[in-house]
Amino acid sequence: MGNIHIPVGFVVSPYGAIGEAPYSLEWFNGIKQKVMQKLKELYPHIDFSYYDISTMDDVHNFLAKESNAPGFILFVLQSLPGTLRTLIYSGKPTVIIAETYGGSGEYLFEYSRAREQGFPVIGVSTDDVTNESVLRKVKLIEVIARMRGARIVFIVGPDVKQYIEGEYPLSADIFSTFRSIASITGVIPVVMDVVEFREKYYDRVSMNDAEKIAEVWIKNAESVQEPLRDEIVKSAKLYIALKNLVRDLDAVAVAVDCIVLYGSRARVRYLDAWPCLAYMQLWYDNIIPVCEGDPYSAVVLLMGKYLANLHGFLNDPGINEARDEMVYYHCYAPTNPHGNPKQEVPYIITTAHLGAKHASIHVRLPINEKITAVGFDPEERLLTVHGGKAVRTELSPYACATKLVASANTKEIARNFRWRLGWHRVVFYGDHTEEFRELATLMGLRVIDEDK
Repeated sequence: MGNIHIPVGFVVSPYGAIGEAPYSLEWFNGIKQKVMQKLKELYPHIDFSYYDISTMDDVHNFLAKESNAPGFILFVLQSLPGTLRTLIYSGKPTVIIAETYGGSGEYLFEYSRAREQGFPVIGVSTDDVTNESVLRKVKLIEVIARMRGARIVFIVGPDVKQYIEGEYPLSADIFSTFRSIASITGVIPVVMDVVEFREKYYDRVSMNDAEKIAEVWIKNAESVQEPLRDEIVKSAKLYIALKNLVRDLDAVAVAVDCIVLYGSRARVRYLDAWPCLAYMQLWYDNIIPVCEGDPYSAVVLLMGKYLANLHGFLNDPGINEARDEMVYYHCYAPTNPHGNPKQEVPYIITTAHLGAKHASIHVRLPINEKITAVGFDPEERLLTVHGGKAVRTELSPYACATKLVASANTKEIARNFRWRLGWHRVVFYGDHTEEFRELATLMGLRVIDEDK
């Protein structure tokens, strides 16, 4: 997408706690210039527009010109012009940065009121509004902007596609899910019938091209415990097809409903390849892969990528209360979970589920690091988070191929686990609870700590 536009307002008054004109104006302008320079350094890709706001006429001009903005950044430098409340009540996602001596009055008046009334506002008051850690909150508005219009392709069977497109009694939830995601986040779900995908993309991939990619995967693997080389080649063929599809549809993510389309219990096998190895490779093409066609987790994966360039591990969380450990497992995990291609971790190509599933990967994910597990429920406008510390990985023939074990507050997670959003959670490396909490507030979502 092109440059993101974010408006920045400086809420000022020529007189107040700091002092009076002309000295106060000189002080404001000095801070303003520093802020503008710092924002340019931190976010060269963002198009900022700047406004001085000291009267209600300034407020109405700001709101009229910036009605299509993804959100507002407001620096409160001198109280009390009485303009901040009207800006907040516009309902736009808003980040308030108040100066301790000049802006505290209006900040204390309005921030708690806005939060109490449920407006999408976060704020901080500080004696250094140019501090880099404070200005990093601009990233939250950027994430919201990047999600608006982001296209996620969901490859599903023809019957599922029909359920998504029509609100039949049996399909009410799945129909609602995709509409709710679009309305809350601005993400554009693109639903493709697997038959169309196969005819336009998968069947047209050259087996020679697939062989070359499969050979690289085999060469780079720590070991190969998959007995059927053909399964790896078919996964490479699927990778090429998915990459071409995403390119043609100008999408940022792709989700394959793999269990339904190729699972051992599937009545009709629409695909003959598992996507696990393909998903591993797609991250390196800056394409976000989504397991099992999960639309809820697709949104969370986008959040993590846009917030901190993190590559999330979508998983089924298992729980071991006897050892106070969570086991996050799936048949695929990113081999560059920190988002940096140079920070790769080893992987093994293997079978899973006691040999019933082929072309899975066991990823030796990092240990001795904090992790954050996130879930999303658009129907309840809810984001869930819980934390832990990665302690080891397990390679075993049962269940999924990649198992990340983390110490966590398992008893509270068991009590508070939100069933409505499904079994899946997305694990990110690092403690990112606060960033997700603030982003959720700006998006009008509630947050539940599953481990507290």
